[in-house]
Amino acid sequence: MDKLIDDEMLVTQFKSGSQKAFDELMKRYERKIFGYLLRSVRNYEDAEELTLEVFFKAYRALASWEPKAKFSTWLYTIASNLAIDYHRSKARKPVYMLEDEDVIEARVVATDISSNPEKQLEEKELGRIIREAVDELSAKQKSVFMLTRYEGLQIKEVAETLGMAEGTVKIHLHRAMKKLQTLLRPLWENNEI
Repeated sequence: MDKLIDDEMLVTQFKSGSQKAFDELMKRYERKIFGYLLRSVRNYEDAEELTLEVFFKAYRALASWEPKAKFSTWLYTIASNLAIDYHRSKARKPVYMLEDEDVIEARVVATDISSNPEKQLEEKELGRIIREAVDELSAKQKSVFMLTRYEGLQIKEVAETLGMAEGTVKIHLHRAMKKLQTLLRPLWENNEI
C-alpha cells in the first residue's frame, strides 16, 4: 500500500471490502497503540492482549465509523477506554507481576550495543524514577500526560479521545506538569536530570 494514502481513504477502501486496507491501518498504528497501552498497564502480555482488542473493536465498528475526528484519535479513544476498564478490573483483584518491569522495558526499547553500560544504567534508573513519578498522578492527569507527551497528540485530539473539554485537558496537563516538577525537583537540584 502506498504510504501517501491517508487513513480516511483506507477506511473507505475497507468499507468497500478491502482487507488489505485494514491491514495497512493496523500496521500504521499497532506499535503506537501497544506503546501507549504498555505505559498505561505496565504489563507486556496485557498490553499485547489489549492492543489486539483495540483492533478487534475497530474492525467490528469500522463499517459504521464516520470521521468526526481523525482515525488515530478514534483508535486512542478505544485504547484509552480499554485501559480504564483494565485498571478498574485490576482494582478489584490483587495484581501479580510475573516479570520485572525492567525485563518488559528491555523487550520494547532497543539498546545501542556500542553505548556506555554505565550510562545505560543511569538512564534506566532515571526512567524508573520518572515512571514512578508519572504513576503518582491522578488517573486523568496520567492519561492526559501520556497522550500529549508520549503519544504526541494535540490538546484537541486528547479532548476528543478522553471525552473532555479542551480546557479540562489543559488543566489536567498543567496540574500533571506541576506535580511532576515537584516530584522530580530533587533530581534537578542534584543535577541527575
